[in-house]
Amino acid sequence: MVRARSEDPRTGGFGAWVVSVLMGLSSTAGCSYQGSEPPGAGGAGPGPSSSLGDGGSSSLGGGGASSLGDGGASASGDGGASSPVTPGNGEPPPSDPPDDGETPAPAAPPPSLGSLRGVPVPEPSDLSRYVKSREKAVALGKALFWDMQAGSDGVACATCHFHAGADHRKRNQLSPGLANQDPERRGRFEAMRSGGRGGPNYALRADDWPLFRRAAPGESASNILGQTDDVVSSQGVFHARFNAIVPGSEKEDCTLLPDIFQVDGVNVRRAEPRQTPTVINAVFNYRNFWDGRANHHFNGVNPFGPRDPDAAVHAVRDGVLVRETVDLDNASLASQAVGPALSPFEMSCEGRTFADIAAKLLQLTPLAGQGVDPTDSVLGALRHPSGQGLASSYRELIEGAFEDAYWSADQRVDGRPLVEANFSLFWGIAIQLYEATLVSDDTRFDRFAEGDTAALSDEERAGLALFEGKAKCINCHHGPEFTSAATRMEAAAQEGRLIKRMRMGDGGAAAYDRGFYNIGVRPTEEDIGLGGLDPFGHPLSYTRQGKLLAAGEGVPDPFRIDPASFEVNPGAPLDPGERDVVDGAFKVPTLRNVALTGPYFHNGGALTLAQVVEFYNRGGGRSARESGDTTGFGPNLTNLDPNIGPLGLTDDEKKALVSFLEALTDERVRFEMAPFDHPQLFVVDGHFWNEWTVVDDGTGRALEKIKEIPAVGAAGRGAKDLPGLAPFNPL
Repeated sequence: MVRARSEDPRTGGFGAWVVSVLMGLSSTAGCSYQGSEPPGAGGAGPGPSSSLGDGGSSSLGGGGASSLGDGGASASGDGGASSPVTPGNGEPPPSDPPDDGETPAPAAPPPSLGSLRGVPVPEPSDLSRYVKSREKAVALGKALFWDMQAGSDGVACATCHFHAGADHRKRNQLSPGLANQDPERRGRFEAMRSGGRGGPNYALRADDWPLFRRAAPGESASNILGQTDDVVSSQGVFHARFNAIVPGSEKEDCTLLPDIFQVDGVNVRRAEPRQTPTVINAVFNYRNFWDGRANHHFNGVNPFGPRDPDAAVHAVRDGVLVRETVDLDNASLASQAVGPALSPFEMSCEGRTFADIAAKLLQLTPLAGQGVDPTDSVLGALRHPSGQGLASSYRELIEGAFEDAYWSADQRVDGRPLVEANFSLFWGIAIQLYEATLVSDDTRFDRFAEGDTAALSDEERAGLALFEGKAKCINCHHGPEFTSAATRMEAAAQEGRLIKRMRMGDGGAAAYDRGFYNIGVRPTEEDIGLGGLDPFGHPLSYTRQGKLLAAGEGVPDPFRIDPASFEVNPGAPLDPGERDVVDGAFKVPTLRNVALTGPYFHNGGALTLAQVVEFYNRGGGRSARESGDTTGFGPNLTNLDPNIGPLGLTDDEKKALVSFLEALTDERVRFEMAPFDHPQLFVVDGHFWNEWTVVDDGTGRALEKIKEIPAVGAAGRGAKDLPGLAPFNPL
């Protein structure tokens, strides 16, 4: 195992701000933004984006996981077993790294599908050091996740994850292209394809999609009728600076700041920079957020794991207060959870700390003002007799859930009680343990995979065959989790296979991070995704860290590299100068419950699954330019996944593929049955009146439209005569 630290300084000035914007872009299980802004700027950035790979014809048998037939090793699939090799082992680099054009790929097991039932949920190995009661920690995590008091102005984690773990709002959901590498395009809202004005407080229309539109939707060379670098995302907080907690109140003392999220000089809520994916099944992801910055290792403080050398908590050991580093593996969800809470786009006034959140919440009744169903599968037993909030306090929940050493001391840390100083630790672990219960494994596909051949219709089985064969979906959406970025990555990390090498569509070879691909949704310069840096100047990409290691430099993440597993030129170690295809790459999302989690891609660029299938069928959305295409960036003329190309699906085949994707819906998710039940929630659904005129509430903020999400108990929506959740549709 290689573990070293780069001495790269933190970036500064405007460049640092751009990096900080990228660090906050939306991703699985939240959309954290961290950092400050340049004068007069707001925030921006891409929904479920996936990558297709090579694949032969395959079929799912009557009683188990599917297997590919004679298609051979996939460009994006798992490699065969081999001994890990650490970089710098003395072997000379290839003369023409990384590919001689002749060396065959090693034998590899083909991608497969299967039921999610019985797949172990990833668990931190050192969890008992911190948690003394999982049951109470789950209750604490669910309360924190749904509590509107946790945000600076009424925003909970659940505000962006209330509909099948994702967002379903339609007004004030647009964010400009602040991730764009062209400074002239950052922060500039554009008109929508329907002819609507777009921008702040715009109400989305069905004919605004797809955001990238060709004259002939199925032809990659047809004329472009319209496109935008704006993103359909999730609204969060007003832009404001934190001053102080107001004792005993859910409100905070914050000063409103100028923002581009405004209508006629009146501020509206800001929209996050990337589309919000679902938190359901996110526990299986090796890394979270679209760009993977929610580290596999939780440091107890922020999303960056071992990348932050100063991250630490405090504990009482033998009566002495000591500083401790935290290194929880299998804890990307905890790393993700601590991002949004301090984001000045999602939940927080700028400058607020976790100790401030603790000082506020420890004085308040959990979920005060929010109904809790008496049959809630987790919180029902803790429900306050009034039906609003919980009878237990946050302090009681923390003391019951976590080891005494982290909250019981009278000593203070930087003037704050220990329970406040360590609140990020409690927040991250508790929310991870709650979200770890949100496992959706009871779809008709799961039953089919377990032997119930009648669970899928003829059309859905035809769609499954296409998914595994002609449509090539399986190559990146494989495994029971339906994503190559999930559980199997744990074994890949142990075997040194987080980095792969494949042949690109232009015939050359390139290294890449497993589970992250550039599929040409938008030009790479609009959002470089995994190609970005963390706040400490380190590459988010394992591949680029591996190249630094090959050059003798230090990197923060602990990982191994096994060149013998490379699909192209196996055995040849990474070379510092070899090509990578990292820029514009995003994490492959799960497709489970995908019918309920639109709009799609990391920019929300497709409204329906039919539009998603059409995107892949024509070969993606990239366009040719000067010897390359719009996925190119820097020295690379293309970063496009090699298997994004015309599929030749017929209309009936496209329809069958959509039908199969719809069969990946768990009815417990659709009807919010346990474990997907929840407290009452009120979300802001834009502002009165429209994109041209809003109403000032007297503070410089626009008057808000409020939407109630009713409390649901373990029996789900049906028990309250509520309809099931529906696909996203702005009609």
